[in-house]
Amino acid sequence: MNSESPTSPAEAVAKLESCRLFDGSQKDFWALFSQTCAELVRAQATAVVVNIEGAWRIVAGWPAPREFPLSVAGPAFDALAKRAAADGVATGSTGQSGLGFLLIGLAMGEGSPLSVLAVVLPTNTPEELRNAGGILRLAADTPFLYQRQQLLNRTKREVENYAQALEVLAATNSQTRFLSVSMALVNELAARFQSTRVSLGWTEGPYIRVKAISGTDHFEKRMAIVQRLEAAMEETRDQDEEILWPAGTDSTVISRDHGAYAELEHVPSLLSSPVRVDGDPKGVLLLERSSRHFTESDALALRVVADQVARRLGDLHRLDRWFGARWAVEFREWCAGFLGPKHTWIKVAALSGFILFALATFVPLPYHVDATFILRPDALQFVPVPFDGYLGAVTVRPGDVVPKGGLLVSMATDDLRVEEASALAEEQRYASEAEKAEAERQLSDMRVALAMQAEAEARLDLVRYRLSRAEMRAPFDGVVVEGDLRERIGAPLKTGDLLMKFSQLKDLYVEMRVPEKDIDQVAGSRRAYAAFASRPEDTFNVSIVRIEPMASVDKDGNAFTLRGRLDKTASWFRPGMSGIAKVDAGYRSFLWIATHRLIDFLRLKLWW
Repeated sequence: MNSESPTSPAEAVAKLESCRLFDGSQKDFWALFSQTCAELVRAQATAVVVNIEGAWRIVAGWPAPREFPLSVAGPAFDALAKRAAADGVATGSTGQSGLGFLLIGLAMGEGSPLSVLAVVLPTNTPEELRNAGGILRLAADTPFLYQRQQLLNRTKREVENYAQALEVLAATNSQTRFLSVSMALVNELAARFQSTRVSLGWTEGPYIRVKAISGTDHFEKRMAIVQRLEAAMEETRDQDEEILWPAGTDSTVISRDHGAYAELEHVPSLLSSPVRVDGDPKGVLLLERSSRHFTESDALALRVVADQVARRLGDLHRLDRWFGARWAVEFREWCAGFLGPKHTWIKVAALSGFILFALATFVPLPYHVDATFILRPDALQFVPVPFDGYLGAVTVRPGDVVPKGGLLVSMATDDLRVEEASALAEEQRYASEAEKAEAERQLSDMRVALAMQAEAEARLDLVRYRLSRAEMRAPFDGVVVEGDLRERIGAPLKTGDLLMKFSQLKDLYVEMRVPEKDIDQVAGSRRAYAAFASRPEDTFNVSIVRIEPMASVDKDGNAFTLRGRLDKTASWFRPGMSGIAKVDAGYRSFLWIATHRLIDFLRLKLWW
C-alpha cells in the first residue's frame, strides 16, 4: 500500500485530474482509479463493485480485486450499496477492530449499471471516516467524465474519418471510368495513410483480380507478387473483415496469406479492408507501410473510406462492361429470327403494345380501394385530477401495460395528512368543550361546541375522502396511451385536469376512412387488408362490420368511415396505431383501373 497521500486539496485535485484525462483502456482506467482513490485516503484496499443482473461483482480493485478483504454478497451489502448510490456515501462495519468501511456511489451516466466504490480504511473513527468519505465523493464523477472524454475522442476520430472519406471521394469524382477512379483512389490513399503501396482488387467470378496499384500505371497480372497480393485480398474478402498484420494477441481473424505476402515482400505492416456493395464484399483495398505499424484507428478510417467509395466503384465496374447494350443486341437478333431483319424494333413495339392492350382490356384483376385506418379501443378511460393538489408519484409511462388495480399515478398527500391531523384535533377539542359546557349546564355553549365539532368531522371526512382518492389505479387490464408525467412530479394540479389516458388492449377495432369518390366501389364489400406503418411487412385480414351512413369532413375532403374487426391480433397492437388498408372492390380490368379516375374527372367537368 502506498503510504503517501495528498497533503492539500490541490494535490488531490491533481490526482483526480490525471484519472479523468486518462486515455487508455477501461481495464487500465479502473485499476488506476482504484489505486488513486486508495492513495487519496490512505486506504488499505479499494474495489469497484458493479450490480450485474442483480448480483454485486468486483470488476477492479487495489492492490488486486481478489485480495479485497470483505465480501460483496448478501442482502446487507446490497442495502448498503443502494443507500450509497442514492445518498452518495454510506458507512458500514467490517467486523474487524481498527478497520473502517466506506461505500461511495459512482456516477456512471444514464443507462449504466449501479456502481459503487468500496473502501477499507485502517481506522474506524467516525470523524476520519466522514473526512475520507468527503474526499472520495470528489472522485465519484471521475468514471462518468472518463467515459465522456472517451466518447468525445471517439466522436472526434469519426468526424475526422468521415471528413477524410469525403475528401477522398471528391478527389475520385473527377474521373468517369473504373480504372481511372481506381488509380486516383489508391494514389490518394497512399498519400493520406503514408503507405508505401496501396492496391485495389475486384471480384471477377470466384477470384479477386488486382485492378490498380499506387504509383504503377501498368503491371503484369501473372507476376508472382500480384498473385500473392490477390491471395491476401481473397483472405480478406472471404472473412469480410478488416485484417491487420502483424495481428494483435486478441485477434481472431486468419491472416496466414497476409503473413506470407509480408514475409516474401519484406513488408513490416499490412492493412486490408473489404469494399462492400449492398453488403457483399466485391473488392479489397490493401495498404502496405514500412515506417510504422497500422492501428485499429487506421482500420476504422479505411473502412469509412471503403464504404464511401464502394457504390461508385461498383456502378462503374458494371457500366464499363455495358451489359445492357449487349443484351439489347442479343434480344434484337432473336426477334429478327421470326419478325424479319427490317424495322425489327417497330414490329416488336407494335406486337408488344397489342398484347399489353389485350391483357389490360380482357384480363380481370383484383381491385382494392386504398384507405387510411387507425386502431381504436372499445374502452378508453380518462384519468383526471381528483382534487386540487400536487403530483406525488408516477409509476407508469405511455406504452406501459398495467394489470387491473395497478397503480398509475398518485397525488402528494403531505398537506392532506396535516389537514387530517388538524381536523382531528379540532374535533377532539370541540368534543371536550361540549362536554365541559354540558357539565356546567351551559346549553348554548354546548350546542355551539357540538356544531363546531360536526363541522370539524365534516372537514375530516372530506380530507379522508380525498386521501382515499389520492392513488389512481387501473380500472381494467390495459395500456397507458397518453400522459408522460415524469417531468411534472411536484407540479400543482387543478381538479378535473386530464392526467393520462388508459385503454384496453382487447376488443380493438379498425376504423378505416374511405374517400367519398371511392365509396361506391366498396358499398357491398365485407373484406379488407391492413398493414401497419410500424410493421409494413405484415398484413392482416379485416372483416368489415359496418359503413357509417354519413360522411365526415377532414383536411383531405369528405370521407366515409368503415368499421372492421381484425381476424387475428398480435401482442404489439396498441390503440392509436395507424397504417394503410386496402378494401376489396371486386375485379376490374387493368385498363379500367388506369383510366377510371380520368374518366370520372372528365364526366364531372364536361357534363351539361
